[in-house]
Amino acid sequence: MYILKFVYDDLKSCRRSYLEYKSKIKLNNRLNDDEEENELQFEVYRFLRAKKWNTTQTITSILEMIQWRIDNHVDTILNDQSVISQMELFEKLVLTAFHGHTKAYQPLYIEKTDQMYVDEILKTFTIEEMIQGHIYWLEYNCQQARDFSRQLGQHIETFAIIYDLNGMKLDIRKLLHSCKEIFYVDESYYPERLGQTFVLNPPTVFPVIWNLIKHFLDPVTKTKILVLKKGHETTETLLEYIDSEQLSCEYGENCHSCSTSLDCLPNINQPKLLRYLLKYHSFIVL
Repeated sequence: MYILKFVYDDLKSCRRSYLEYKSKIKLNNRLNDDEEENELQFEVYRFLRAKKWNTTQTITSILEMIQWRIDNHVDTILNDQSVISQMELFEKLVLTAFHGHTKAYQPLYIEKTDQMYVDEILKTFTIEEMIQGHIYWLEYNCQQARDFSRQLGQHIETFAIIYDLNGMKLDIRKLLHSCKEIFYVDESYYPERLGQTFVLNPPTVFPVIWNLIKHFLDPVTKTKILVLKKGHETTETLLEYIDSEQLSCEYGENCHSCSTSLDCLPNINQPKLLRYLLKYHSFIVL
């Protein structure tokens, strides 16, 4: 395709400088030359789609993305112990799991948004730290997609998300101030990475929350979000995209994708959480 080649050739010089930068930093999952070449080609194609095939905007956006990665040390974030520690604490405040894959081998992430300690998140993390944690999450998903690509011998670049909102309360609104910046990161630096989002068990407050956040979302992103109410519709729709052994028992299936499959998404242990916060974060007023 001529447009793809045009953008690809225009970026070669900058990409060469970026690869020289990457060669000087410590990476646990370094790509070989062929993999780097493939990454660039698929990256160009993703950005072209996101920019509606406007070559000027695509080139500008990719150049900005490369500089952003350098300035924010994104290529080493999965090795950054301070960020890893933040993510470990975050996982004690929100029940989450990287949980197998979809039928298309998209990495699957599940979040029990209803079991989110909103006030503790706000007390523990700044907006900058929440965004940094989100970048870590994105990079982890991208790495999983690369791992599946190697295993299958085919390119995987998107991932899927399940948000279970059962029992979610309006206090989630307190976190919406960070949504706009998080969505900006997604659309500016990781376009076309989302494969599908499943929103399960929406509570009565969901329309209020949705009306607040939908204005931040790209129109294409909105088409990838499926809202599934309680009942047979949830399991039936999930099974169109995800094999039964990749889904936990609470969604009517039999998970075999993780070592603790019978209890892979347990409830958060509140007394244990409080003891953890008091021990390591004594500045938090609970």
